[in-house]
Amino acid sequence: MQTIELVDETYDINTINTYCLSIRVSLDGLSFCIADKQQEKIVAFKHYQINSAVDSEDLAIVVNKLLQDEQSLPKHPIKVTILYVSPNYTLVPEELFVDTKAKELLSITHQLDELDEVHFIKIEEPKAMLIYAFPSTLARKVKSVFPTALLMPQVYPFLNRLREEKFSEIPFVGIHVNENFFDLAIYSKKNLQLLNSYTYKSPSDVLFFLANALKTLGLESATISVAGATEEGMAIIPALKKFYPQTFNDPFSGNFTLSYKIRDHVKARFSNLFYSTSCE
Repeated sequence: MQTIELVDETYDINTINTYCLSIRVSLDGLSFCIADKQQEKIVAFKHYQINSAVDSEDLAIVVNKLLQDEQSLPKHPIKVTILYVSPNYTLVPEELFVDTKAKELLSITHQLDELDEVHFIKIEEPKAMLIYAFPSTLARKVKSVFPTALLMPQVYPFLNRLREEKFSEIPFVGIHVNENFFDLAIYSKKNLQLLNSYTYKSPSDVLFFLANALKTLGLESATISVAGATEEGMAIIPALKKFYPQTFNDPFSGNFTLSYKIRDHVKARFSNLFYSTSCE
């Protein structure tokens, strides 16, 4: 298990009513960052790499132990957000959404595990409900440590971040690279035209799915923002630039200043985590 740890000298875990905590959980590990509301600054970040493949039940056990043993977590966070990295989500127009049918709607396009809970959250733009799966075993474990934690998918902060950026260039594409899949959002005429996730093994896979999606929407070119890639995964960017010159690495955009100790490749890989650390 490899660990990345960056802590600002101003961070004090005993301070009350100051810190907001965001935790990212995926099959590759657990990460967290802490925002200081008063300083408007990310003051701590840590990532535990899990090297062995595990299912959601095993992951829940590992995550629970890490959270119980972790000495850097604030003792009195004013807000806790848990991000679970999964492609199991879908958008439904608000006027068509029925909460009692949420699981049925998600099951139409995604294969759910028996132990998955189905949650939903409102999206302001477009007016829609984001339905997503969250493993029940993981939910119980994190709730036992942080009872008031908000449970959400990684695509929620991804969409919120893009909503702030997309009007600078239209058409606009957002790509967030995860461990074995990527999230893709395409905006045209100031509206979200497509949101989906795709499994990939190489940069050419990302290019293939992007090109097909743009062609289907009748778009020939676009400005493309890429985040989430590891240092090894950065090869995706030059591969896209060959056909879409307006492709750029988008490490972070949010309401908090990042500590100078956090390098750009870390900002890019964990941009959803940093962006989700909100004290609102």
